[in-house]
Amino acid sequence: MTRFAEVRHAQWIAAPVETVRAQFADLDHHIRRNVHPKLRFEVLARHPHGARFVQEVRLLGIRQRDVFERRIGADGGIHDESVAGFNRGGTLDFAFHRESVGGRAGTRVDITIRLPLPPLIGPLLRPLLQAQVRKEVSAAALEDRDDIERRGYPHAVVAPAQSGAAVAA
Repeated sequence: MTRFAEVRHAQWIAAPVETVRAQFADLDHHIRRNVHPKLRFEVLARHPHGARFVQEVRLLGIRQRDVFERRIGADGGIHDESVAGFNRGGTLDFAFHRESVGGRAGTRVDITIRLPLPPLIGPLLRPLLQAQVRKEVSAAALEDRDDIERRGYPHAVVAPAQSGAAVAA
């Protein structure tokens, strides 16, 4: 039985849900604009409701390379599953909800990351890994917020099925 480290994070962004969904799903935009300087993406294939891509990141001082299969649901939610690499079996999930804060309309993004733990030392590593992932996902969510709110994501509204080219976080 595989054990996982799980981290949940919520980020509010002052933009319509359609814009936020589109930006999170747009891998090409993330690559072109270097939205996440600590991450490297490479799109391998696109399909009608997602994409296959490589993501490289350094966590706990270890360079991790994974191939992800992305599925974008009918509700616009994004599910990325590592199908090969360091975190095989791990997942990233993004859900988008309309939410007003202080009278301002916007979008709450709920992010859930599940990473498999090594069998013998996993339970000992879980708190350290979760702390590092929490720090990195928080930074990445702020980078997405900055990209949308300050830099201005260029594709204001893209239907989820058209945006099989992307991830964030």
